[in-house]
Amino acid sequence: MAAGRRMKPAAHDRVSATADSPAGAREEERRRLARDLHDGPAQTLAAALFGVDLAVNALDRAPATARDELLAARALVRDALDDVRALMAGLRPRLLEQRGVVAALNGLAAMPPLWGTAVLVETEGIGPGERLPADVELALFRISQEAVSNARRHGSASRVRVSLAVRPGVAELLVVDDGRGFLWEPEFGWSRRGEGLPGMRERAELLGGTLRVESAPGAGTRIAVMVPLPLVWPSPPGSERG
Repeated sequence: MAAGRRMKPAAHDRVSATADSPAGAREEERRRLARDLHDGPAQTLAAALFGVDLAVNALDRAPATARDELLAARALVRDALDDVRALMAGLRPRLLEQRGVVAALNGLAAMPPLWGTAVLVETEGIGPGERLPADVELALFRISQEAVSNARRHGSASRVRVSLAVRPGVAELLVVDDGRGFLWEPEFGWSRRGEGLPGMRERAELLGGTLRVESAPGAGTRIAVMVPLPLVWPSPPGSERG
């Protein structure tokens, strides 16, 4: 290495350094909780609220449709309540905790398409009963949840494809939608996109991974995530084996 040149510390090194002090640990915990609240219950409650709005609009002209929307909204509120309880207990979403990321992604795809958005989940190299490290599972699920929510709520997408591929040493997540897209400028975009995209990137980087965004008006959005995996890892606590 040339004299005087300093290497940029890896993401996990920066996180460890921050967490070394009590104040740093508290700040990191606050940031984690804010991400989990935004990506979990907040997204689910937003979907429930939209469903209630649809039900109100359909109440007079289509009572049966209004009833279906209200039932779907009630289910979403229950899911959000489960997530809040899980956060209070320091746990992950129940389905993710018990059955893993594949089941959780399929559950995400099965949520009522309140915006008329179909979600397709594809997996490669990992089956329904197989598990990844707990922190990787949580990050991949939350990133997928946020990306799908953005495609439904902001992109007016009719179709979202969530692809998870697991290979030796790496997990790759790809979320592609056919929505209206947006003007993406990497040098400025991270600071202009609220909590969503920056929070997704931070989740990937905390695990030493990367997140790339590709989007343009009228061309949909593509989010690609790569996260390193250890060669061997224990089963997450509380998991169910198939």
